[in-house]
Amino acid sequence: MSVKKIDITSDVQCPFCLIGVKQMLDAVEKYKADHPSSGEYQIRLLPYQLDPTLTDKPKSRVQSYKEKFGEAKAEQIMATMGPRLESLGFKSDYGGTISSTHLAHRIQTYALLKNPDKQIPLAMDVFRGFHGDRKDPSDKEWLSSLAVKHSIFPSEKVALDWFDGHECCEEVKQSYLIAKRLGVTGVPFFLFQEKYAASGAMGVDEFYKLLEEIDKRESTPKQDQPAIIAHGESCGHDHQAGEVCPAS
Repeated sequence: MSVKKIDITSDVQCPFCLIGVKQMLDAVEKYKADHPSSGEYQIRLLPYQLDPTLTDKPKSRVQSYKEKFGEAKAEQIMATMGPRLESLGFKSDYGGTISSTHLAHRIQTYALLKNPDKQIPLAMDVFRGFHGDRKDPSDKEWLSSLAVKHSIFPSEKVALDWFDGHECCEEVKQSYLIAKRLGVTGVPFFLFQEKYAASGAMGVDEFYKLLEEIDKRESTPKQDQPAIIAHGESCGHDHQAGEVCPAS
């Protein structure tokens, strides 16, 4: 049975990444149930930083958005995205802090390399914590507790020691560069079978249709087909935190 690859470039601070990853996971489960012979899916989350200027020093999320977008626009973003997340069963709370997401990417990358089956469950907990529980993406103690919860490390002390080191730092930085070379300017960004691309959160039904289309193309690989086949809602360097990315 064939293994189909889906790489999802994402950042924990992007609400559309949480939405899009959940939609894709649900679409894959539905598609596998409807097409038992379609094969297995290898889904990987790859790192991206919406704001590379952030440091590991936390600052108010609300204040950060107001400085970036202006008070009126920031209020609009938060008022819009809260109900969107809650409609999917996620909590939404903008009362926490924001900082560099590099540490979160490091532990997710480590999970991918050492125990791939643990990466998605870990990442979903990171998403939930940041967007709904006021957790900061540079909080080593919180990230360590998640690493232990998902059996990535045997204890929080071991996890904290790992965070104090540099393992996977270069791999994560390399992923940032690869995303840049691929022309990724907004997330989530989906790459199927290393050749078909789609961007943004599109909805479970649209992702399901996309999986059908890719299966069709894979059965006739010699046809000349466009590489980018779908667009949805995303966050980018100039329109992060809930502003819709216009399809290009």
